[in-house]
Amino acid sequence: MSNIPAARYPKTVKLKDGTEVLVRLMDQEDQDRLLEFFRGIPEAERVFLREDLTRREAIEARLRALERGRLLALVAEVDDRIVGDATLQRRPTHWLRHVAEVHVVVDAAHRRVGLAHNLLYELFDLARDEGIETLLAEMMSEQQAAIRLFERLGFKGEAFFRGLVKDLRGKKHDLVIMTRDLTAKRRFW
Repeated sequence: MSNIPAARYPKTVKLKDGTEVLVRLMDQEDQDRLLEFFRGIPEAERVFLREDLTRREAIEARLRALERGRLLALVAEVDDRIVGDATLQRRPTHWLRHVAEVHVVVDAAHRRVGLAHNLLYELFDLARDEGIETLLAEMMSEQQAAIRLFERLGFKGEAFFRGLVKDLRGKKHDLVIMTRDLTAKRRFW
């Protein structure tokens, strides 16, 4: 991946509460700050992450994927502290090369002020630049706020699998799969 116009980042985004957030591409120097960010997410919410990003090995694997071009990632910063993380990951198979999976995690203190929306809009544009036609989002059914956010941004529910996934504690949950067609003429922002 990477057809990102050099002038696009970093950029400052103003949130609904007036906070100015710096949005930029993630880089190899972010390892310690990413660990701090994910360790600051309440444990009750971290159990819903696909992997334990409080472990240095998980962050290192993510940065290797970034280096190999398999992952495109943005961070949002306030006062040099990461407060948001957004990723776009291509599917590895040839028949899904036009599809990328999106993930967004936002610090609790910066929710409900438009940060997740802004990060997703950025991912939409980056995906288009990369020739991605379809975005895929997977989450557990208990993540109702995330499901509503994705629905507001044009994602549609595609599948529901009972008890298919396990959280970081090993408890089973229902999996919700949503997609968003980026080739449609209608824009949501």
